[in-house]
Amino acid sequence: MTDVMPERGRPHAQASMVELREAPGHLVRRAQQRHTLLWSREFGGDLTGPQYAVICAIGADSTLDQRAVGERASLDKSSTADVVARLEGQGWLRFRKDPADARRKTLSLTALARTAIPDVTRRVAAVQASVLAPLPAGTREAFVDALRLVAYAGEPPVPGHVDDSILVLANSPGHLIRRAQQVHTVAWNEEVGRVMTAPQYAVLSALWSHAEGVDQGTGAELASVDRSSMADIVARLARRGWVARTRDVADARRRLLTLTDDARGEVAQITAAVERVQVRMLAPLPDERDRGLFLDRLRLLAYAEDVDGPDPAGP
Repeated sequence: MTDVMPERGRPHAQASMVELREAPGHLVRRAQQRHTLLWSREFGGDLTGPQYAVICAIGADSTLDQRAVGERASLDKSSTADVVARLEGQGWLRFRKDPADARRKTLSLTALARTAIPDVTRRVAAVQASVLAPLPAGTREAFVDALRLVAYAGEPPVPGHVDDSILVLANSPGHLIRRAQQVHTVAWNEEVGRVMTAPQYAVLSALWSHAEGVDQGTGAELASVDRSSMADIVARLARRGWVARTRDVADARRRLLTLTDDARGEVAQITAAVERVQVRMLAPLPDERDRGLFLDRLRLLAYAEDVDGPDPAGP
């Protein structure tokens, strides 16, 4: 991967930076933060979303090995190994030799897991309902259908046996949001590369929209990052000469963040690549009307005020 994004396309002349409220990648990241908070409110540290995704993958098809389970659950190899090890240690999973291939081991749910799953699924379903609660009831099914297209860059794989005691991952908004975030990450890496991270761009966009300057805490809220991450992002951007810290003339104890002239001169090329990322995310949707409706509904989820925003004290 090169450090400079390819020269394709041009930014809109009217907008030198992508507006965060119009960027599907940013909205998906906010929606994922909200889902994580809703999940934590329900489960605390007892069960994670990826753990439930693994349970669903195995419950739908008991012939899968660990690699296939990870693919169905939308987890990378390392995360899958960690989740499987934890669930096996808790007595929820077991490995079995494949009778057709002694070198291959499949995963299945234990009796303990099957006893607990109905109640767990009831609680997970409540979280999914909370995720969609900000949308008018009549629009929720259409939104999930559109989100599924974005999350799978087309149609999802056909599930195996559907067990009534578990949710179908391809119908679960929390899982689809996580997959959509992965789609965004891949597109970002291919279009923008290592020039800048998405949270760094979000901070620059927030500062661009507030030319008068904002304090670091306000900037973190605008960019939807926690304060610890914001401190690191600001330090990195300041070292590049893109962000300046100045004293607030109205309050000498308060420091404001502003974009430097160097930053304003560089963002146009970066924005062209960022715009391509947003276009790629929405490409699976049929037409501009569908894309507009999807963004409007995603924005309602992303900016819903039923949970607190990113933890000001940390991730």
